[in-house]
Amino acid sequence: MSNETILVTGATGKVGRRLTALLREAGHDVRAVSRSTEIPFDWHDDATWGPALDGVGAAYLIAPDEPFPADAFAAAAAKAGVRRLVGQSGRRIHVVTEAAGLSHDAIGMHAVQVAVQGSGLEWTVLQPNNFNQNFSEGDYHGSLLAGELVLPSEGIVEPFIDVEDIAAVAAAVLTEDGHHGKVYELSGPAAVSFDEAVATIAAASGTDIAFHAVDPDGYAAAMRAEGLPEPLILFLDLMFRVMREGAIADPADGVARVLGREPVAFADWAARAAAEGAWSK
Repeated sequence: MSNETILVTGATGKVGRRLTALLREAGHDVRAVSRSTEIPFDWHDDATWGPALDGVGAAYLIAPDEPFPADAFAAAAAKAGVRRLVGQSGRRIHVVTEAAGLSHDAIGMHAVQVAVQGSGLEWTVLQPNNFNQNFSEGDYHGSLLAGELVLPSEGIVEPFIDVEDIAAVAAAVLTEDGHHGKVYELSGPAAVSFDEAVATIAAASGTDIAFHAVDPDGYAAAMRAEGLPEPLILFLDLMFRVMREGAIADPADGVARVLGREPVAFADWAARAAAEGAWSK
């Protein structure tokens, strides 16, 4: 598919911008889109879909958190002549959906997975665990810079994954044959607790950072006090419950299956991120 344009949605996000860079470095023609790009793209505005899909041979779909018309977009992609769809879902997302008592189309990650699988095109689904980069540029970063991370994660171990590995796998399945009909679960090589993760980051960065586990009700109350929207609070509570139950605690082999190497270890990633100044004040 080297002579065809590759569409990357969510191009300004953690995975999207890294995937775009990898593909371009390999000489591929990439159309990286978001609401703010030269060719604007909005999942909820089908008038933006046609220009984004024009001339595209393969597309990487990063879903929004909220419900969106995933099936309609997959149909539009097929009509536009796209031959290969790769959807980024979440590891064992069906467990989250079932635990919430929702249909698949109520959660963006699950919706994109089902739409890709039912598209009639060549398809692959990537299901990554939580990202290492949540600690360095995402949800937990501000708390770490402030010196303390507080989460309802007592007893949780998680095989966090380096987003660079997700992007590398995505680039491979977009441009190589042999991945049609595959669902790849992606994780780091070993599960670590949040306490261990924060300690590793503190050691790598030479900073004084503490971690404290709190009860779920107290965490939800704190989020409400900060004014977070109720749907987000409920979703986060559900995600931490699924993690406490160990549903995604075991390391996955998807990175090795696609790339022929082990994923990056959390400690190695933390050392790299620290050297790049991720936790410098």
